[in-house]
Amino acid sequence: MRKFKIYKTTNKFTNESYIGATTYSVEQRKLDHTERANRNEDGKFYEAIATYGEDAFEWETIDTASSVDELARKESKYILEYNCVENGYNSDRGGGIKKSVYQYNIKTGELVSQFKSLEAAAASVGLTKNAISNACLGYANTAGDFYWSYDLYEVLQREDSRKKKIIQLTLDGYGVEIFESIAEASRSTGINKSCIAKVCRNERKSAGGYKWIFK
Repeated sequence: MRKFKIYKTTNKFTNESYIGATTYSVEQRKLDHTERANRNEDGKFYEAIATYGEDAFEWETIDTASSVDELARKESKYILEYNCVENGYNSDRGGGIKKSVYQYNIKTGELVSQFKSLEAAAASVGLTKNAISNACLGYANTAGDFYWSYDLYEVLQREDSRKKKIIQLTLDGYGVEIFESIAEASRSTGINKSCIAKVCRNERKSAGGYKWIFK
């Protein structure tokens, strides 16, 4: 089975990183990025390579995937985990690979439709790609009165229905507060509930500057 790759490139001087995904080799992507930088193409990563030189960057494979959809999901996950938009060289949180998008009924959680890309989903409901992407990644709860996900479920498990108590911790592991549910924690702190839930499920390391665990 063909294995696709997620790679991480780190500037040895600034420690800023870029996350990329490839269906080819990481060495080929390194050559592509370097050639674009030498052509003075626009983009934070290309500008950094042109400024510091290609030898200033370390390249490593950090994960693999067995399908393009899995590759796209993992690329978005690592961009978020390493904070590569605000403190790195990625230009957006969604990555650049087309991936399947699933639309769910906001009341029942049942699947409404499946799209081959963000572009197709956005065109179907008259929304922007960013609006749907933000909902898929957990930055927004809904978009256009629907739930959205890059993952397929028979019935989408909404976080509001979860009544497990959760514990808010500092990044050093010290307890801060206990909440009756993810929804209550979100209302009290203003932190997106989907992001809190992903930390509880070990899908990301922190949300809002805190760790979160089920009690």
